[in-house]
Amino acid sequence: MAINNLQEILNLITISHIVHTTVINIDRKSRISKNAVMKKLELILIIGAVVGLVMTLFNVPLDSLIVSVFLITLGCLYFYLGFALFNGIRFRDIFKADSYKGLGIWRILIAIGTGIAISWLTIGFMFSILNYPMAGTFLIAGIVFAAIMIILALIRNMRDKNKFYRNIVLRCLVFIIIGVIFLFLPEQILESL
Repeated sequence: MAINNLQEILNLITISHIVHTTVINIDRKSRISKNAVMKKLELILIIGAVVGLVMTLFNVPLDSLIVSVFLITLGCLYFYLGFALFNGIRFRDIFKADSYKGLGIWRILIAIGTGIAISWLTIGFMFSILNYPMAGTFLIAGIVFAAIMIILALIRNMRDKNKFYRNIVLRCLVFIIIGVIFLFLPEQILESL
């Protein structure tokens, strides 16, 4: 019994070292400015979620805890702070009116809608990985809402030709593709996770 506990501790130490080393290397090589704390947080959470998924595939102890923590935190980041993250607003400037000058109502609304859609998809990923009920519901709702955000972003991009709308379309497409993969994976594969 003690050997299993020691092995679990060693696995967690190894995983935390991998995540820490990856984050440091990303931080050194990153072109993200020091003001983009939320973008770095998003990247760390995505890396942690991928590590949790790999842990689930290899049936490592505490895999469901790692997956849950990282994907729930990522979903909350998108849901509550997605409008600031997608518009490049610094965390400390969220409550300052000057941060929103020149953005326009459509840009803010599309960022809010994208944050909600991606958070639903993120929670759907977690539910699928952990075999929770209602995973399909979250995935379908997120896919539909992200598709609506893509349509709105494309319409606004035809008029404004802004890089923001192209980024929203690309981000939504990536999450929709992952969502469709999780939606159509056979249940036997998901149950073996």
